[in-house]
Order: sequence, then C-alpha cells, then structure tokens
Amino acid sequence: MTKVTRMGRMLSGAAILALGAGAASAQDETIKVAFPAPLTGDYAAYNEVDGARCLAEMINQDGGVDGKMFELLIQDTGADTQAAITLTERFLGDGIVALGTIPFSDTMIPVAQIAGSQGVSVIQAQSTQVEMHSGVVDNFLTNVAPDPFTATAAANYALSQGVKNVAIFTSDEGGSWSAKVPEWFADVIVEGGGTLQTTLNYTSGTTDWSPQIAELRALDPAPDAVFISWAMPDIGILIRQMRSAGLDAWVVGSDGFDDPSLDALAEEDPSLLDKVFFATLAPSVPGSRIDEFQTACADMGMEVNGLFPSLGADTIRIVAYGVEAAGSTDPVAVREAIRAADSIPVMSVEAVSFKDTGSYALREIPVIGFEDGTRALLQQDTPENVPDWQ
Repeated sequence: MTKVTRMGRMLSGAAILALGAGAASAQDETIKVAFPAPLTGDYAAYNEVDGARCLAEMINQDGGVDGKMFELLIQDTGADTQAAITLTERFLGDGIVALGTIPFSDTMIPVAQIAGSQGVSVIQAQSTQVEMHSGVVDNFLTNVAPDPFTATAAANYALSQGVKNVAIFTSDEGGSWSAKVPEWFADVIVEGGGTLQTTLNYTSGTTDWSPQIAELRALDPAPDAVFISWAMPDIGILIRQMRSAGLDAWVVGSDGFDDPSLDALAEEDPSLLDKVFFATLAPSVPGSRIDEFQTACADMGMEVNGLFPSLGADTIRIVAYGVEAAGSTDPVAVREAIRAADSIPVMSVEAVSFKDTGSYALREIPVIGFEDGTRALLQQDTPENVPDWQ
C-alpha cells in the first residue's frame, strides 16, 4: 500500500528531480515524469513544475509509491512548440511514465502524438481546451473540466447579478480558450434572456485598449459586463484603462485571471477589483486546499505561488495512484488504471475520476471575486446548462 503523508486530510507525498542520490536509480525503482515546460517566456506563469516538485518531494520523503521514488525530468521550452517536441523525444528515451508540457493544444497535440508512440500519457493538470477531447489523441488526461463549463459558470453567476447586456473580447492567439470561451459565455447570457451587444478583437501584449474602450463607450445602453478569456498583465491594463475611462461594467474572465499579479492590483487601489470575477479550475482562496498546500510547501522551503503551479501536485497524485493501482510503471498500464478508477484523491479537490469522460475530470467550477481586494469564493457548482461543444 502506498505510504502517504497528511496535510489535514489532503496531501500525499511525492518526489522530485532525481531527488538526490538517495532516490533509487534503477528504472524499475523510479517513477519518471517529464516536464518539457515553459519555465521562461510568455507562458511561464502557467507551468505546473513547482507544485509537482513539492508533492513529489513529500511522497519521496514518505517512502514513495510501493517503495518507488519519483524522479522529475524538467527542462525549459520557453513558449516554443518545437522545443517541447524535441525534449519529449529525448525524455521518451529515459523511460518516462507521463509528461506535462505547454498547456495549449498546438503544443499538446503533437507532443501527445509523439508520446503515444511509446504508450506515454500527457497528463496536463491545467489544460481546459476542447481540442484535446476531440479524439485526435487517445493518451491525454487533464485534471480539470473543459472551457465550456468554465464559461457557463461565469455566465450563470453574471446572470444572478442582474447582468443583461454584455460585450465580449476574442482573439485567435490562444486557440479555443481565447476565441470560443467568450462565445460560450455569451451563448449562456443570451439563453438566460440577455443580449450580446458586440464582439471586440485584440492581440496578445495589448497595452493600449483605447480603441476597444471607445467602442464600449459608444454602446447604448452601456454594457453590464465585458468578458475576456486572457491573462495578466494584459487584463490588469484593461481593467485600469476601463475604470479611468469611466466604464464600471463587470470585468469577467476565465482561469487566465487566476494569477497573483491580478490580486496585486488591490495594493494600489482595492476598488479596482470590486467588479471583477472569474470562473476557474479550483478554489484558490484563503483557507482552501490549495492555500494549505502552498503553506505546507513553504514550510519545506519550496515556494509554490498561484493556482497553475499548484495544480502540478494533482499530476503527481494521479500518476502515483496509477502506478500503485497497476502495480507497475508501464505507461499504458498506468493510464488504464487511472481511467478505470471510480475516485482518485488529488490535492486541489477531494477526488476526481476519468471513468465516464476518458480524458477530463468533471468537477465543480468555482467563481472567484474580490471583497476589499481579497479573494472570495462567490459560487461553486457543476453547471448543467453548458452549450453543446462536442
């Protein structure tokens, strides 16, 4: 039986980066998980490495999984898909069980195709893009629900706040995450009796939102809310410029808002976040499981800051379960064990299962807002009125 540590009742341990010479070196005595991941560049805030490292260390310190130690193979890809592919090919020669990479489908699909040639799974604890569940690859797992669920949760909360008239921002630069999530949000608003007033386009790295803001100011009636599925720092700039222009519409978003740098806006003016909320992947508010995990990691001298780095712990927990259930580090056997499970304990929530979906974990979607500049959980449920996406 796997030995585990306890943090409350949530955490089980893990290991890391060939965690020293003390970790067993024979291939059948290690569980190798690779992360050709964006440690630098535009996507660096969204890599899962720090959380994976911390939970791997916890498991290794507690004796591993049936005595097998985790060894994490980590190398920077920047934001480059070809680097991720090259590193994946290299790591496959090291006998890995699974891997995680840049969390966008234009990288994940070719990486999964290459990894699949040796039966290795891509386990991406923070990928929500629907392309990964289209049947293009059969060796992909993600610990979170796809984007239509997130969009619906945000729209349902907006409707509960009296939102009727909305504008959406779209971009093709983030695949369906930035192009389709706003449309799914609008679909639910319209189905709920609201109106989509306009669709505005933008590009990554926008520092001057004045053209879009001018179009918003020209709308009559003024929009109750704007929705954008994008990330910091662009979102922070948009919020500041909207408020400076006198637009007090709700600014609504998806998991890309879930970055500590958004919270930092409250340091200059807490009111900037009074009418901001977003639907995300797991509750990351004070007192949450993620908050407790980050505290436990800090006590070990391993800083894990933000939702996305923390979710790497879920990858390690899922792999640990699969290895124990399969009684093997054979990657195909591990994946089959994971998909057959009724319930797999993870870090961010109590448990997940892939048994009914095959590739993603359907779970409650939290909506996070702010009270006096501090995060607050506004709503959490599994929406049932999700637009058709498959």
